[in-house]
Amino acid sequence: MTEQDILMQEGISLLYNGMVVVFSFLLLLIISVNVLRIIFATSIQENNLKSNNAGSSNAVEEDTHHKIIKEVLGGIRS
Repeated sequence: MTEQDILMQEGISLLYNGMVVVFSFLLLLIISVNVLRIIFATSIQENNLKSNNAGSSNAVEEDTHHKIIKEVLGGIRS
C-alpha cells in the first residue's frame, strides 16, 4: 500500500468515527429532551391537580381579575 492509500483510509475512518459521534450525541440529546418533557409534564399535571383542589379561592380571584381587566379596558376605550 502506498502512503496515499493509507492516508485515504485513515481519513475515511476518521470521517465515519466523527459521524458516529455526532449521530450518537444528537440521539442522546433527543432522548434526554423527551424524557425531561415527560417528567415536567407529569409534575405540571400534579401541580394542576393540587391547585384544582384549592380552586374555589382561585375562582373568586379569577373573577375579580376579570372584572378589573374589563373595567380597565372599558376606561381605555371610552
